[in-house]
Amino acid sequence: MINAFAVEKRVETLASPIDILKGVDLRVNAGEAIAIVGASGSGKTTLLSLLAGLDTPTRGEVIVDGKSLGKLSEDQRAECRLGKIGFVFQNFDLLASLNALENVMLPLELNGEKNAKALAMEILTKVGLEQRYKHFPRQLSGGEQQRVAIARAYVIKPKILFADEPTGCLDIATGEKIIELLFDLKKQMQSSLIFVTHDYGLANKCDKTFLLEDGKLQLMQDK
Repeated sequence: MINAFAVEKRVETLASPIDILKGVDLRVNAGEAIAIVGASGSGKTTLLSLLAGLDTPTRGEVIVDGKSLGKLSEDQRAECRLGKIGFVFQNFDLLASLNALENVMLPLELNGEKNAKALAMEILTKVGLEQRYKHFPRQLSGGEQQRVAIARAYVIKPKILFADEPTGCLDIATGEKIIELLFDLKKQMQSSLIFVTHDYGLANKCDKTFLLEDGKLQLMQDK
């Protein structure tokens, strides 16, 4: 699903350039769960953005589902993500003005899906929020908000789901339930799952774990 070759990311500053990523290679197979771990500021989220086509590398190549992202315009990369790639973030990133159902319907509507409401209710039921679909984010707990975010990500049945510290704002017990839910939906949808995390317990549940350190990526675990 994803092939990254010799990926580098340099950021220019007034003092001197900063090399965030240095020659990163990564392959993610269909249906595989991988974790990328590392210290804060090590470049994990930067790498995730490059793999998802939200940003472009300074050097190297990222190929997603057979398409070289570096050869695409920003609009073409967005089109490539539409209906294929889902995202779950630490801070949920729900729209405060929309209720749970409307938040989940949004990517379907952007994709021109006419049956958006029924499909959104179906996935909300899967994540256990069928009784809370009219509630706005401010009326939901952190765990419930993350379930809505997961429903929104999976409602398009993505080939790849990127999860950036998905349990970072949750207590341990709620975080464990969220991780279980992510893996259950991954299995149902047969999608690839890519975590950025500080949680080595979560990393141990994945097929492979990579450590990002000093801009370089190395394999730590391969089941």
